[in-house]
Amino acid sequence: MISRKYLFVIFLTIFAAVSFFGGLTLKLEAASNIPIKIGVADSVQSGKIIGDGIIFTDAKGKKGSVKNGAAVKTSGSGLSVGSAVLSLPVTATAKGPVGWGSVKYRGKLTFIKAGSGFTVVNELPLEDYVRGVLKVEMAADWPLEALKAQAVLARTYAIGNRGRFGKRGYDFDTGENSQMYRGVNAEDPRTDKAVRETVGMLLTWNGSPADVYYHSDSGGATADAADVWGSIRPYLRVQPEIAQYVSPNSAWNTTLTEAQVTSILSKMKRNVGKVLDIGVATVDPAGRAVMLKVTGERGTANVKAHDFRMAAGTRVIKSTNFQISRGRVPVPAQSAAAPATPAQAANGGSLIAMIKAGIFTPKELLDMLSYPEKREEYLKIGYERMNERSPEDGASLIPEPPAANPIPAPTPQTGEFVFFGKGWGHGVGLSQWGAKAMAEKGMKYEEILRHYFPGTKISK
Repeated sequence: MISRKYLFVIFLTIFAAVSFFGGLTLKLEAASNIPIKIGVADSVQSGKIIGDGIIFTDAKGKKGSVKNGAAVKTSGSGLSVGSAVLSLPVTATAKGPVGWGSVKYRGKLTFIKAGSGFTVVNELPLEDYVRGVLKVEMAADWPLEALKAQAVLARTYAIGNRGRFGKRGYDFDTGENSQMYRGVNAEDPRTDKAVRETVGMLLTWNGSPADVYYHSDSGGATADAADVWGSIRPYLRVQPEIAQYVSPNSAWNTTLTEAQVTSILSKMKRNVGKVLDIGVATVDPAGRAVMLKVTGERGTANVKAHDFRMAAGTRVIKSTNFQISRGRVPVPAQSAAAPATPAQAANGGSLIAMIKAGIFTPKELLDMLSYPEKREEYLKIGYERMNERSPEDGASLIPEPPAANPIPAPTPQTGEFVFFGKGWGHGVGLSQWGAKAMAEKGMKYEEILRHYFPGTKISK
């Protein structure tokens, strides 16, 4: 016979287990329903609300309704909706999604006072917010495991950064200052599946939401947050990519004149006079530029590569994974002494065609740009690889190239600097193209996140 004391111990154990797992369920449900506020229009004077059966409720409890949509504009200290004048703040709901302009949103819209106009805030549960983010941040046709990793990061970012724009009356905006968000317009069955299969999951560090960052393409290795922003995070450090891939930005180059570099330095309030030279002074363990040395007529200055990139424009200098050379570095071309025949050109007989066909690795492309004298060598390598491909690979066989003479090196252009690099983005955290490549190799989203954020945990 079991003693009463033993039965009591069993009861306590069961009660504790039920309480623990019940607590997890409540925590998961609570996290999933945390309201997120997004400013979808800030300090505007007018616009159009859309939706089916819209109901308005103002600050005084006054209600109004429209069937399909209505023009909204400032009226004194309030809001004019059709023929009704309402007192701010005004809340709007609909039978289904309610929209502003051409974008529809789940949840509700709230109109709040902002200067002489009003701001439109979309308030909705966390999971619905992530649904409106995911497709805009990562292509919906990418592998599901990559989409799941992105969903966990989007959710973690939202929880960890709520109230970022609290003084304006909302948590996040809809652009690059937060996460890209397009509401119902961005929802997709595949991204919805990724959100659903990771519901409530967050990336944590020591029990709190981790500082999560992501970018398009690391160019071979991620960056240390300390080198980019000066913030030390043990899980945001240099991480080499473990799956090879080729992205649209695996190799890029940008040419800036002395005058342009001088202007960029002036914008950074580092006035060294007319710039005479600029080069990479220090690099991280993966070879990414960390500090640049600029020499001008009035002296020299050391500047952070990230700060220079931001001042120049992120579409001008796509990443800090670059080198700098004096003079132009043209796109590799066929030898002038041995021009391609029409048949060769049609079949990819030039280096340009080979590059477009993905014959070379990103490392080889960068090497080719760095050392133009190697182009003849890469031309031969390209022919060999093209001939190894079968027609089933989608490449036509081409004849061996004729004996070629060295290709003249490019003539440096005085007053110009070429930045040739790889990757796109700040480089910290998850590389989206890297995550895609890992998922294509069969890796799960947990493995992807562990690689880019070592030491973190996925928690509900």
